[in-house]
Amino acid sequence: MQGVGEHAAAKGVVAVGLSGSLGRDADRIFDHGIASLMTTVDAPMPLEEALGRAEELYYLGAVRMFRFLRAGMDIARR
Repeated sequence: MQGVGEHAAAKGVVAVGLSGSLGRDADRIFDHGIASLMTTVDAPMPLEEALGRAEELYYLGAVRMFRFLRAGMDIARR
């Protein structure tokens, strides 16, 4: 994700990250061009369950992320 953020920043593109979870010091990625982070896991669950549902969780996380971005764009227009 760091390389993507740095490349996007160099091109003047805003980049956001979607991750299965956030570890300690995850906010350090903001120093590398990532503007925001969102996780796919929407409730506490065992790792095995998260891995087994990865496709579904990433899809639903992406939907939440893009809805959030859309809301921000709508707010900015007002």
